[in-house]
Amino acid sequence: MNPLPNNATPKIHPGTREILPEDPMEMQGFEVSGDPGLMLRLLVEEYARIGWGTTDIMRLARDPNYQSFHGLLQCFGEEELTRRVSEAISRCGVIRVTQQEKPLESSPTDLVQIDLT
Repeated sequence: MNPLPNNATPKIHPGTREILPEDPMEMQGFEVSGDPGLMLRLLVEEYARIGWGTTDIMRLARDPNYQSFHGLLQCFGEEELTRRVSEAISRCGVIRVTQQEKPLESSPTDLVQIDLT
């Protein structure tokens, strides 16, 4: 193992580090430079893959507590954002999954105990 350089800080797991008053340990959101159209496409595709459609995503965009989509709503406006979300969803689709359990055909008396000895 290589020794740490003189100016390096050793890695400490966040769960074991000391809690300091100036470190609120809360998630912080802030704006960064970049392409808002690309960010929108990536976010829409992510939510479409978990089954969300245009209506669900637009509801999220109207919530000021969700800063990413809400910021995109302020950037593009309601009508343009809805158009772009619908366009992205029509391109990638929405995954919908249902799960059904098949009833057991055998009764518990048909179970066989397996002995590994």
